[in-house]
Amino acid sequence: MKVIDSPVGVARLVGEVAAVPADVYRYFTDADLLEQWWPEEAAIDERSGLFELSWPGQGMRLLCQYLVRESGRRLAFTWAFAHEPFPARTVDVHFEPSDLGTRLTIEHTHGDDADERQGYIDGWKYFIERLRGVLPAD
Repeated sequence: MKVIDSPVGVARLVGEVAAVPADVYRYFTDADLLEQWWPEEAAIDERSGLFELSWPGQGMRLLCQYLVRESGRRLAFTWAFAHEPFPARTVDVHFEPSDLGTRLTIEHTHGDDADERQGYIDGWKYFIERLRGVLPAD
């Protein structure tokens, strides 16, 4: 994942993964698949669009709500760690077909704190590498 130019208050990362957009999208929206690469535990309420990702071993809970769900194309959601003082942020993920499989563009809003921004960038780079490791080979 590479950080590219983005508007003030947005960290934009772009990279490719070796799976088709529909499959990659499922790894972002299915609790069992999410747990393979991101949280230790995931719970999704399809009806309300609320979901929680948690890392009990670290005492961390990420509370989210879907804003946009376009299967295989786009996913946007709120982002709020229960243990952080920051207001809710927004994550917007685009899934586009590419020669390798899928071009992912992740836009994560942040405040004026440089450490907050860098934390999101580092986190996405780390977890997208984990995602690459669990995606099925075509």
